[in-house]
Amino acid sequence: MNLLKKYQKAVNFSLLLFFISALFGLLIRYNFTYPISKFSYANFLQGHSHIAFLGWGYLVALVLILKVFIYKKEEVKKLYFYSILILTLSILLMLISFPLTGYKSLSIALLAIFGIVSYVPSISFLRDLKQKSLSVRFIKTGVVYYLISSLATWFLPYVIISHGKTDLYYNTVYFYLHFLYNGFFVFVIFGVVLEIFKNSLKTISTKNSTTFYWLLNLACIPTYFLSVLWSSEHIIFNVLGGVGGLLQVLSLFYLIKISVEILKSHTLLKVEKKLFLFGVSAFCFKIIAQFLSSFPYFVEKSIALKPFFIIGYLHLFTLGFMSVFLLLILSRISLLNLKLKLGIFGVYLLLIGILVTELVLFTKGFSILVGVNILINYTYLMLVFSTFMVVGILLMFVNQFSIVKKL
Repeated sequence: MNLLKKYQKAVNFSLLLFFISALFGLLIRYNFTYPISKFSYANFLQGHSHIAFLGWGYLVALVLILKVFIYKKEEVKKLYFYSILILTLSILLMLISFPLTGYKSLSIALLAIFGIVSYVPSISFLRDLKQKSLSVRFIKTGVVYYLISSLATWFLPYVIISHGKTDLYYNTVYFYLHFLYNGFFVFVIFGVVLEIFKNSLKTISTKNSTTFYWLLNLACIPTYFLSVLWSSEHIIFNVLGGVGGLLQVLSLFYLIKISVEILKSHTLLKVEKKLFLFGVSAFCFKIIAQFLSSFPYFVEKSIALKPFFIIGYLHLFTLGFMSVFLLLILSRISLLNLKLKLGIFGVYLLLIGILVTELVLFTKGFSILVGVNILINYTYLMLVFSTFMVVGILLMFVNQFSIVKKL
């Protein structure tokens, strides 16, 4: 089996996991609208989230780094593929363990195996990526943030045993999520984008691209403090988080300049242009939301309206930014077929589903905030447009087996 076919199989499997994660999310939404007896909300929520960011996001990120940066014309080391195989098997078992048992012994053991094995490609990337380009710097920084985030997974058992599910427990979980999302995924995605569009970016000064990198990097650690504001009233955390948020807002100026050059200088498929604009817009809104969350008023309201604002924010990142950009990149490097109508229709269904569900969540949250009773039956809207997303992902997955290019 040649190298490209291995990448293709890994992407197809990850896309299937994306579909299953979305299906779990749809079941959760269905349960809100039409309660299912003996349905374990917590178990399916754990399965939904872990499969999304480990099975879909993380596995695809590994494939992108391998395909774009590591040994482009040589056989990739077997060590990478053995690692991905074990990671894949652990995710497959999580598909069973989380819905049936939740966050219990079996799932914890599988997460531990996943965490230990994930160190192999992480350390190998830091060793094997020898190029001096800015895109490689993005990738290496993302990998370092992944290693930092993983520290929380080993600290968590101690917290549970010694303190239980206290504020420390939740802040440890937020530590993991923050550096995984805002560290690993953000830097890896932008690193790959800079690399695959590097011919378009020759017109952009190195200074602008480097400034974008440093603003994001300097902001990453202080913005973690935005995640602990719910449990602390120390103003220093607001200040640190606010400074980090402001640095991120400043980075948007450079991101927009880079985006304009990509759209002007590179030939994108129509559907790819839609994905690019959607992903950049989602990232911009995500940055603005983070900055606003440094102000005590918004902290208080977002906690009180968690089902709308916090869930909306998480989906804005994982769906609106991360997933959309992953789909765009996979299309650009010929691992996702978006040249046939079925796949294109799937993308549009997904984008419509993301857009409408985000609008519903934030509109409902703000309506409660100002005391206006609108979208009374919002759960039905969420169910319908969550179905759009599930069907869209399924169509993209099915379309993968209609690939017309040679592998």
